[in-house]
Amino acid sequence: MFGLKSSRLLKCATVIRNLGIVEMSSEVRSPTFFLGSGEKIDKAAFMQRISATEAKVICIGENHEDAAAHSLELEIFKDVHANLKSENLALSLEFYDRESQAVLDEYLKGLVNLDTFLGDSRPPDNHADYQGLIDYCKTENLGVIASNCPRRYTRMVAKGGKGVLEELSGSGSLNLLPPLPYTAASPAYKDNFLAIMKQMGNTNPNVPTSMLDAQALWDATMAHSIAQALSRGAEKIIHVTGYFHIQHQLGTIEHLAEVAPGKALFTVVVLPAEEMDALDPSLFNIGDLVALTDINAL
Repeated sequence: MFGLKSSRLLKCATVIRNLGIVEMSSEVRSPTFFLGSGEKIDKAAFMQRISATEAKVICIGENHEDAAAHSLELEIFKDVHANLKSENLALSLEFYDRESQAVLDEYLKGLVNLDTFLGDSRPPDNHADYQGLIDYCKTENLGVIASNCPRRYTRMVAKGGKGVLEELSGSGSLNLLPPLPYTAASPAYKDNFLAIMKQMGNTNPNVPTSMLDAQALWDATMAHSIAQALSRGAEKIIHVTGYFHIQHQLGTIEHLAEVAPGKALFTVVVLPAEEMDALDPSLFNIGDLVALTDINAL
């Protein structure tokens, strides 16, 4: 949802274009690939490391506006599916909430058409960017997890703090949420969040507290949805989300370690960047693997 490094780079690139400081090339550069340690690798090695991992959950973190990331996600999913001995692979998406799971399942089974699915599932504005993944799963008879909670609950928490959800006790709404009370954000996650708030102009460390609780609810729900799918027998899950939620093994990854202990996790972060030939030291270990895409294409 948030991303300090790429948002800063995107802002700089936009200013440069608008001011006409330099003439931007119309040629889109191909992604470059790295180990989390910063070592550059080729695409074949990047793909092989993903398909060969024994991790039960592969999390791919993206900038939501990045078309190259969306293309790479579909390529990764198809490659993992082709190399998985079992057909029990599932896709998990941040961008659909648990209330849309029923109509999503109906669409995957061919019981409703695309217009009905989109009309009833409250899709993201850029839903077309993820439709290829969903339709591949439909064709291959693979499950798709609508992993998030409805936004009304994050709005509740952003306004009243995480304790407000306790008022839902005994209602059916609890099926749309992770077990309560959910774990609060870690200190490291909080530091990253406050850094982004500061960059956005909010320098009061007390203001974003309930917003941080809402962000943690987002992570806790996604982690719980993935853990539920694993308990139902999914052999491997690929989860696509905003990179802030998984960077440096924080956020959703922390919650997954809590609700699915002992399950190996693997993270891939795909970021738009101006300099693509080397990984900036600030991005070291942001993921197990990192792909840089051309920020000028955004």
